[in-house]
Amino acid sequence: MLRRPTGRPDLLLGIVAPIAAYWVLTGLGASDLTALTWGALFPLAGVLIGIARGRRVDVLAALSLGAIAVSLTGGLLLHSTTFLLVKESLVTGVIGLAFLGSLLARRPLPVVLLRGRPGAAEVIETRWADPGFRRALRGITIVWGCALLAEAGLRVVLALLVPPGVLMIASPLLAAAVLGPVALWTARRRSALRRTPVPVPA
Repeated sequence: MLRRPTGRPDLLLGIVAPIAAYWVLTGLGASDLTALTWGALFPLAGVLIGIARGRRVDVLAALSLGAIAVSLTGGLLLHSTTFLLVKESLVTGVIGLAFLGSLLARRPLPVVLLRGRPGAAEVIETRWADPGFRRALRGITIVWGCALLAEAGLRVVLALLVPPGVLMIASPLLAAAVLGPVALWTARRRSALRRTPVPVPA
């Protein structure tokens, strides 16, 4: 699942609070299903806080809300701890599919996300006429889509092999190991794009 910078409330609500809730509740005798259900409410609160602070629902927030709601509903209806354990895989997988699916649209998803930043829309419109710029953004979209799907798949496999408490601790480490290098590569790619001269129409 995509994370926001360290120090933001959603980091605590998305990672720390669910782990703490699981260990506290199971220590008090609650079942894994009950503890995971309560723990899943914290990431939901994190997304809602992000929406309230930004005063808008962006694409990632909408996908995250939908995936969390589906995982909670499915876990409770099926009484499945595994379903709740892979809720982050559901969120990450949906976003990964959205990245790859957006390649069929006029503008890939990263363009939509970047347009929400101040001043970014003008820069994108200026650079979009450059075929090399378009190829680069589509390449970034493909890499992120595949990385997100790979991370989601690995978490599902781990959910079937390790206890819930272990998975909750391993999950953010897995995300950092898979998505961290991709984020670093993206930052370098974007830096290279900024240094590329804007082509002047003939």
